[in-house]
Order: sequence, then C-alpha cells, then structure tokens
Amino acid sequence: MADPVITPAGPRRPQLLYLPGMDGTGDLFYRQAARLQQLFEIQSISLNSASSLSWSELAAHVRHQSRAEQAFLCGESFGACLALQVACDYPHLCRGLILVNPASSYHRGPWYFRAGGLLPWIPEPLYLAMAERGLPLLAALERMDPADREALATAVRSVSPAATAQRLNLLSRFHVDHLPLEQLDVPTILVAGGRDRLLPSIEEVERLAAWLPRSDIEVSPESGHACLLERDLDLHKILLRHPLLPSSVTSMNR
Repeated sequence: MADPVITPAGPRRPQLLYLPGMDGTGDLFYRQAARLQQLFEIQSISLNSASSLSWSELAAHVRHQSRAEQAFLCGESFGACLALQVACDYPHLCRGLILVNPASSYHRGPWYFRAGGLLPWIPEPLYLAMAERGLPLLAALERMDPADREALATAVRSVSPAATAQRLNLLSRFHVDHLPLEQLDVPTILVAGGRDRLLPSIEEVERLAAWLPRSDIEVSPESGHACLLERDLDLHKILLRHPLLPSSVTSMNR
C-alpha cells in the first residue's frame, strides 16, 4: 500500500479526504494536492486493502482511516460513489462533498464497462494490454503532461483483474436513488468533464444536483474522465468559485 498523501495541520485548515477512482491507490491526487494544501489538511485514502468489502464496509473503512472527526470528502469516479455512501452512513463526519465524474452513472455507461465479471478469467498479459489500450477512454491524454500520463498508466497496471472485477461489481450494485441524498444538508460541488468518454458525467451531475439540496455544478468542457491529472484543471480555483468553505479560509487564498 502506498503511503497516503498527508499535509501538516494548519491553524484554520479543515480536513479533506480524497477517495480514489477505480485504481484504488490514492496516489493520483498529487497534482491537485499541491495547491489544495493551501486550503486543507489532505489525507488520501487507499482502498487496496479493502477491495472485497461492501459499500457499507468500505464507508466504515474510510471512517476508521480518517484522522479527523469532520472532513470534506473529495471522491473521484468510484470514489464519488463511496463519498456519497460515507456521507449518508456517517453524516456527522461530512462537512462537504466534492464529487468528480461520479461513477453512479455506471448503469448508463458503455456495455464493455459492465463486463467486469469476465475479468478474472482473462490472462494477465491480455488484461494489461487491454488496460493500456483503454487509457484514451479513461483520460484526455493530450491534456496531461508525460509524467502524469505515466503515473496514470502505472496506477491502472497496478490493479489486478480480480480487484477491478470486484469494484465493477460494487458499482453494479450501487443505486444512488436508494440513498437519502435529500437529507445531506452540506455544500456540494459536482465536477464533470465535458469530454468524458467513459461515463455520461454531465448528465449524472445534473441528476445528482436535483437530489442534493446545496449543490453547485462545474463543467470542464474539454476534460476527460480522469481529469484531476490534467494540467489545466485546477480544483483549487474551482472550489474558490463556489460556497464550499468558510469565508475565514477562502479569504486568505483569493
């Protein structure tokens, strides 16, 4: 397991928990963390020791790993579903939500994204080749620096077929309309990539916004699915444009 991204505590900085996408590593938040540490104490959660758990058990894993009694939850793709589960199961923990290209739209995604049950029977060399060829669907690679493209490829290769199949199975059983989202009275920012080739993310953030009472939508028109590694996407600037944080925090960072 990789060491979590942790920034030192500041006098008035709230905690932010980053919940990763399908890779589960928690290693791909570094580009955003570099600037967000001006606003937050950041802790990146790895899911790789908890790949066989249910959604409720994964939420308990996050609660156990959190170093703070309250935190903002930043979930990307698979992690956005987990952030919603954590917020519903542990409402006292959640101060706010940042959901990036949420994979709660899994059931409306492409057919090959829903074929995860076949993965454990695919030879590993073929699986790795498929993962490599699938990168252009996962990300707008031309919007990433070479080092960031390699970091993404490394993270994708690090996930076994069994772990990928398990997470896809979890997504197949995640029904966001079964969660009491209307009761989540916390500020929420919904970020969608306008060129997400993996999932219908713009439609999904609009759907979630109809349920979440204090939500704002931010669309990055040229961004793909794994947009947090893109050189021109700045989550720090996005957060300052929306009423997520206390004014005592944002006033020092404008």
